[in-house]
Amino acid sequence: MKYDGIFPETLALMAQNRFENSKSFYEEHKQELKDGFTVPLRQIAMALGSKVFALDDMIVTDPVRMVSRIRRDNRYTKDKSLYRDHLWVMFMRNKHEWMNYPCMWFEVNQDCWGYGVGTYYADAQFLELYRKALLERPKEFLDAVHRAENTGAECLNIYYKKKKPGNPTAEIEPYYNIKSLGYMKIRTDFKTLESEKVIDEVGRAFDEFAGLYLFLKSVADERTMLK
Repeated sequence: MKYDGIFPETLALMAQNRFENSKSFYEEHKQELKDGFTVPLRQIAMALGSKVFALDDMIVTDPVRMVSRIRRDNRYTKDKSLYRDHLWVMFMRNKHEWMNYPCMWFEVNQDCWGYGVGTYYADAQFLELYRKALLERPKEFLDAVHRAENTGAECLNIYYKKKKPGNPTAEIEPYYNIKSLGYMKIRTDFKTLESEKVIDEVGRAFDEFAGLYLFLKSVADERTMLK
């Protein structure tokens, strides 16, 4: 699989493009930005597509749809800047048709890059079923979450302030009261982005994230059956 690499000069141009916030500046550098950032991300999406498809054959694997756009849709946001200075690849089902399903992702920001696994959206009924699954299948969950944690991924979990009903064990309790679950490995070695090493690294991490993805998918499957 060809990979063109992501280089510091492209990230600098992305930052400048956001600073300029100018359609004329963007149009002048549009192809350069696409070739230097969007295309390599699509190459990463293609390289890892078969791996995630083997986990869940409903995951979108069209690289064009998987990679975020440089031009922002700011119609419904307070931030009216026209362009992003960071991009990401999202490995997930169609979010409009399959709400509550988990995702894995890869992203490149100005000061770091990384990859993760977790919930994209979780409604109250999903979270109720998630807590039920923790109580009924604690070993399966703990094995999965520890594999994700052992990659060095940092916890992104968001918690309810009020404790939810139930009697989780001491091992399960730290994961029980969440309303959004996620883990992300954060990296600052931008040299890795310049070669296929980044694809190898993310691919190995996705192998370790697979158990947690499948656990969350099983909860989403149960949630879907209740519709």
